[in-house]
Amino acid sequence: MASTQQLAKSIVRGSLRPREYEAVLISCAPHTMELAEQVAIECQRAGADPGLWLDTDAVFYGQFKNYPLENLRRVSAHCLGLLEYMNSYVWLGGVRDPSGMARVPRERWAAYNEGEQAHSDKGNEKKTKNVGVGLGLLTRERAKSYAFSFATWKAQMEAAIAVNYRQMESLGKTVTGLLEQPVGVRVTADNGTDLRFRLETRKAHVNDGIIDDEDIAAGNTSVNLPAGDVSIAPEEISARGTIVGDVPIPLQGKLVEGLAFTFEDGRVAQIDGKRNAKLIQDGFAGGTGDKDRLASLTVGLNPKLRPGFLTSSLARGVVTVGIGDNRGLGGTNKASWGFYASVANATLTVGGKTIVDGGKLAV
Repeated sequence: MASTQQLAKSIVRGSLRPREYEAVLISCAPHTMELAEQVAIECQRAGADPGLWLDTDAVFYGQFKNYPLENLRRVSAHCLGLLEYMNSYVWLGGVRDPSGMARVPRERWAAYNEGEQAHSDKGNEKKTKNVGVGLGLLTRERAKSYAFSFATWKAQMEAAIAVNYRQMESLGKTVTGLLEQPVGVRVTADNGTDLRFRLETRKAHVNDGIIDDEDIAAGNTSVNLPAGDVSIAPEEISARGTIVGDVPIPLQGKLVEGLAFTFEDGRVAQIDGKRNAKLIQDGFAGGTGDKDRLASLTVGLNPKLRPGFLTSSLARGVVTVGIGDNRGLGGTNKASWGFYASVANATLTVGGKTIVDGGKLAV
């Protein structure tokens, strides 16, 4: 694994690419302070203007205990104010221990999500550059909550971040060319998945770890590290059928398994699952806006990732379908809530051409 200094340089010089005097906010937690400091120093070397924003488990969980619902529903003045002048954002946050999330009442999560709506709206409007670094979620406490092998997870994350991004960029452009067509799509799998919908003539978002001038011109101003997927906003009311996830989803200290969305007449008519699906059902019930519409189609590209951790949608050949807000992808859904289901063994056809065959990229 690269040193902290090398990783910081890759984040700033390779991914974010800030201009001189650019205001960069670095969101961090106590367990990512060392990396945050190095990112700030690298921003200084690039002539940018960095600032650090520290969050802790006690402060994060404290808002759910200390605020009445009306306060949680109100967007933070700090968030809106920072977005007024901030040009770039590096996310190194994430609570150290997610197990406490399971103890937050459903109505408080709903109020919190409602309060984040104005923040999300402002971010979509301004198109702030954003680099999310998954190492902020890599903690022993999170691994314990989800029964992950910390050593395996850490090794996989490090390998996925060190992947050849230029090669992935080339593959991403091939997949993008196939998705940016107004054609029919079908996702199938042996687990009961059979979903059909349509694409429009929209731009796809290639998450190749680099925000270059072409990305900015196209409005693709967000990347994640590790990187490696192509996402697009389909025709929002075109979905018919069912998608059944075959990859466990870590959420609020629990694993959601077998999550299934069934669409009728372009809207989600039913949400099912084998384990902990109530977390998604409760989130859906508390959401507002276009929460029941098709939001996204994502194809994973990263060859070093395997499904089953927090980065399943990035693993090469994994097909992910999302619902809810999709304005970040140029879609029309506006919602306070959204979620997704990932299929590791799917077959994806676009306009009759097979893009993924049984979980393997076929392009």
